[in-house]
Amino acid sequence: MSERKAINKYYPPDYDPILAEKSMRKNAKQLKTMDKGKTTIRLMTPFSMRCLKCSEFIPKSRKFNGKKELLPERYLESVKIYRLTIRCPRCANMISFKTDPRNGDYIMEEGATKNHISTPAADAVTDHGETIDDSITRLLLQQEQEDNDKDGLKETKQDKMELLTNKLMKLQREKEDDEILTKIHASNLERFKKSKEISNNAKVVAASQSEKSLEKEVDEIFAKHKKLASKNIVTDTSDRKLIPHVSKLIQSHGKESIKFKKKNTKKLVSY
Repeated sequence: MSERKAINKYYPPDYDPILAEKSMRKNAKQLKTMDKGKTTIRLMTPFSMRCLKCSEFIPKSRKFNGKKELLPERYLESVKIYRLTIRCPRCANMISFKTDPRNGDYIMEEGATKNHISTPAADAVTDHGETIDDSITRLLLQQEQEDNDKDGLKETKQDKMELLTNKLMKLQREKEDDEILTKIHASNLERFKKSKEISNNAKVVAASQSEKSLEKEVDEIFAKHKKLASKNIVTDTSDRKLIPHVSKLIQSHGKESIKFKKKNTKKLVSY
């Protein structure tokens, strides 16, 4: 037993392990990608057949190493159809057949012929007076209806969740709007206060300017009066009637005493 197993292996002098590893990986990748849609399986023949090339009879339930391939076509848009491929044990002829879910049987495609052709199961009538196709369609319709009912329940649940989310979003928006309104109100109050302060300052400035203009006007009038007094035209307090505007200014300005000296005299005239 130990001699049958190779303990020591021969490596040639030009052997490069790196190149050997690369070639092995390349071959492994090719094997993986080659015939990706096909898979190798161990199967038994579902019926007896005869090879068309060598006329070899292949009995039912004989084991073969074959390949299974998924076809793009579907039965009733949901049942998958497979193609099974084997080789003749005598001449290695390719024999292929595919599944027939409609009749619950297999259809021969190429390489051989069936020894016995069975009646299609779709034509058989059940106890309820309907064919297998009718029963399958009925069951599929029932399944679709059940699925639709489940989808309806899911939609109602989703509708409730959507309502809750919409309510939460609405509350959040209202809160944000309230915050924005409070900010706007506060900014408006600040602007009003600032405008009030500005108006008060303007009034103060206007009052100060009016006072300055009033003082200036009074100074001008009294300067004129001083000139007249220096020329001995105004010598008595009864001469105020000549200058009524000055008396009004004095009364509005308050009880102020305006003093000035006459030229060439030391007499003090007060109004």
